[in-house]
Amino acid sequence: NTTNLLHLLSFRFMEGPLSKWTNMMKGWQLRFFVLDEHTLCLNYYTSKEKVRKDIKRGKIFLKGAIIGIDDTDDSTFTISVEGKTFHFRAADADDRDRWARSLEETIYRPPALNNSENASRHNINDLQRKLAEVNGYLSLLEDTMSGMVQQVSLELDPSDSAQLEICNNAMISSLHDCVGEMNKLEFSAGKVTNATGVKAVMPEHVSNSHNISSKNNADDLVEAEEGEEAEEESCSESDNSDAFCSADEEFDEVDGPPKPPVVVLESIPSKEILALQKVSNNELDAYNSYYDGGDDEGDVVIDMSNNSVITHLLSQVRIGMDLTRIPLPTFILEKRSLLEMYAEFLAHPDIFVDIAKRPTPKDRMISAVRWYLSAFHAGRRGSVAKKPYNPVLGESFKCYFDVPGMLDGDQNAPIVKEGPCPWAKSSSSLVFIAEQVSHHPPISAFYVEHPDHNIEVNASIWTKSKFLGLSIGVHMVGDTVLKLLDHDEEYHITFPNGYGRSILTRPWVELGGKCNITCPQTGFNAEIEFLCKPFYGGSRHTLTGSISHVAQSKPFCKLSGEWNNVMFAEFEGGEKEVFVDIHSIPIIKKLCMPISQMGEWESRRLWRHVTKALFDNDVDVASNEKFKIEEHQRDLRKYREETGEVHEQSLFHKEGDNWLFNCPLSKRKGL
Repeated sequence: NTTNLLHLLSFRFMEGPLSKWTNMMKGWQLRFFVLDEHTLCLNYYTSKEKVRKDIKRGKIFLKGAIIGIDDTDDSTFTISVEGKTFHFRAADADDRDRWARSLEETIYRPPALNNSENASRHNINDLQRKLAEVNGYLSLLEDTMSGMVQQVSLELDPSDSAQLEICNNAMISSLHDCVGEMNKLEFSAGKVTNATGVKAVMPEHVSNSHNISSKNNADDLVEAEEGEEAEEESCSESDNSDAFCSADEEFDEVDGPPKPPVVVLESIPSKEILALQKVSNNELDAYNSYYDGGDDEGDVVIDMSNNSVITHLLSQVRIGMDLTRIPLPTFILEKRSLLEMYAEFLAHPDIFVDIAKRPTPKDRMISAVRWYLSAFHAGRRGSVAKKPYNPVLGESFKCYFDVPGMLDGDQNAPIVKEGPCPWAKSSSSLVFIAEQVSHHPPISAFYVEHPDHNIEVNASIWTKSKFLGLSIGVHMVGDTVLKLLDHDEEYHITFPNGYGRSILTRPWVELGGKCNITCPQTGFNAEIEFLCKPFYGGSRHTLTGSISHVAQSKPFCKLSGEWNNVMFAEFEGGEKEVFVDIHSIPIIKKLCMPISQMGEWESRRLWRHVTKALFDNDVDVASNEKFKIEEHQRDLRKYREETGEVHEQSLFHKEGDNWLFNCPLSKRKGL
């Protein structure tokens, strides 16, 4: 209809003013931009008058380009092509979104070609794009329906509410099945065949983007106005450099090495996947070494031959899309589950336990902030960002930490034997237990306790991932409460967002966002902001913060530094001291049961084959083992829907929006 036609035309013939970063001026320069879909170019001029005279200031070739946005700045965006990144600033968030969508539409929907072979390839690319959109809309629909069902259920009888939830789940399940069938159709339409006979397709604009090089011909440089210097150094070479260079060049295609196809795994009968098998304890415990010695990933060398797989993945998602259900390549996984990664927050158990030892509420808040700031670096296993396994519904992880400097408590104390880890060393051990309590949305619940000092933590975290172009943002949504039972104090804690930057080159992790630690009982509050690195200048991994009391107009402590290095505190009176130095505090290793003594659904036993394959650098085996686990989960979900059976959490129960441990320390001690 007319509305859709105008909507499409607004994408294909976009023009308007934008600010473009230039290094020559060390700042932003206002330019008038015109998006030309026929030549796949973004032309820019010094004014709109120059457009009518066709006097270009320069042009950016968009073939194979990737659009990126900054989750912390709602007006800027980037165009990355041939290893160079151009930076732009729109008038506001709406203008930025219009440009980002228009550029994506132009890049990923090239003009239809005449010959049948190219037309067929274009149809396949269009199918892939549509499937990516379907996944995004399905995620939005599920979230919306879940919220509506919860609201409507408040006004219904329990039986009607349960029936409504069953109907909603059945509808969502049917849609997931339909999308699964469409994905099979996409793969069967492929043109590229790998060694195992599995077909895959690389979109034309993606595969071509890997076979381009820049000319050194002067005729291909920026077209500058007569009497005016050409704009130089207007783009960043990479996220790892503050240098900027001119990239207004035209690119030609040249022959390059063959690109690996996207691997599609064959279907495996799920009934044979996780069936209980008679496996010897010695065979199971052989996998312990892959975890016991695997706490440090080191500086992993990135295999750039996988770049085409990543780029193919990026071609099927759009800016702002929820990545919760988008399957990611196995080679970017690190060798542990997300549940195990959460346990790393306790890698400095002595700092954690010290909170309860402090004599005053003010000192306890300072100690709580010190533990909080010391906890983030331990969760990273190297300088290269990798993603932990997505926990499956019902998966659990248990461990404990020995606390340095503490004498062993009662090894046979009933409070330990009745606790979450009966095999923990003693009542002086710091215990951690976690369970994946929901898959859609993905919610992980975990609980921590220290019996001798009467500390417990309840947390339920929902991870929401979002595609940002050259980055992936992960938002940590949920509630974490640390309780000091002897002092009747609760500390409510929020966590920063995580960002995987430079996902096409050498990925690295960045934290960003404002966080709080508040104690309602004492009135103390800490505000901490993790700062993202600006694209020009600035440093990585920095933070600022303050600690204050509601009765005071000014904070009594100011914080600064780098969360993966040294952090400083400046107290009243102006004295500044080292608050946390991560290089001077050892990471304490978590202690787990041997895999032979773990349950079938405990993380290390569940993912052991994937972990071993990654340790052996066998991506094909890792992918197949990962697929088996995921396929089994899909079959279990389908079985529950057909039989009406409801999954029951084994360790946690829901109260309101939060998930609480079934038998916490306070309940067992009657506190």
